[in-house]
Parts: sequence; structure tokens; C-alpha cells
Amino acid sequence: MDNLKDVVGSEKSDFERFMEKIPGVSGYKDKERRRETDKIVRETLAKRYDEEWNRISEIQRVLIKKGDLSSVSDLESAAIKLRQFADRIKTASYGYAGLLDNIKVDEAALDKLYNYDNSLFDLADAIKEAVSNVDAATESGEGLADAIQALTRAAQDSVTAFNKRSEVITGTGN
Repeated sequence: MDNLKDVVGSEKSDFERFMEKIPGVSGYKDKERRRETDKIVRETLAKRYDEEWNRISEIQRVLIKKGDLSSVSDLESAAIKLRQFADRIKTASYGYAGLLDNIKVDEAALDKLYNYDNSLFDLADAIKEAVSNVDAATESGEGLADAIQALTRAAQDSVTAFNKRSEVITGTGN
């Protein structure tokens, strides 16, 4: 994901290159490319969380077949948090406010937002590992409650991190 800005920026038409020679247009187009990058990052993140949510649903089906309804209920808490995160990241505002919007986001803020969203991929990796641990515990029958608890914490960490995204956009958070 580090080179995503470069990939989005490299697909310029001859007209776009011409327009960048006009004062003010270059900065505007750069912000638009950053906005597109932000959108791609968020869509990719949402897809990863959706994949893990689907894995949890499959684990829940296995637990239901085994008759372990209390574990299904515990696992549902993590599933709800993952679904909440994925839905919110899909519908989040882009990392650039338009010319007439109340909140203006400058390039430094866009870079900070991009880096923040990029760090959310680490949380996605932690979720994937936690779901794998729940899956393994479901198969072995050992440590399932602890694995579900760890997954629920990781899912809550994702929701908390997303809640701080608006602070990054407005420059009021870290």
C-alpha cells in the first residue's frame, strides 16, 4: 500500500498533464488523486474485514452444529464489531473536502490521514490472526473462550481506531 499514491497518480491523461500547467489546477488534481487513494485504501480495508466477518460466520455455523450456543453468542459480539467497522469504513467521508465544504483538509493532513488509514492494515492483520486462533480453538476444543475474548478485543480496537479517524482529519488527534 505504500506506493498506492504513486499508482493512482501515474495514470494521467495528456489533458490532465496539460491542465496541471495552469496555476492552481495542479494542487487541485493532486488532492483529487489523494482522495481517490483514500477511497481505495478504505475499500481494501473494508474488504479484508468483510472476509474475516465471513470466516466468523462459518465458525459460528460449526459451533451451532456442535451445540456450543454460548460460544456462538460470545463470538457474535466480535462479529458485530467487525461488521460495524467494515460498514463505517466503507461509508466514511473521503480524506479531502471539496471547495465548498466547511472542513478543509490540506495536503499535510491528507498525508497524515493516508498514513493513519494505512496503519489500520496492521489491525486487519491482527483480526485475521485472531479469527484463525478462534478457528483453531474451535477445531481443537481448547482455549475457545480465550480466543474469542482476544478477537473481541481486537475488533473493539478497530472500532476505537476508526472513531479517532475524524480527529486525524480535523487535526485534533494523533
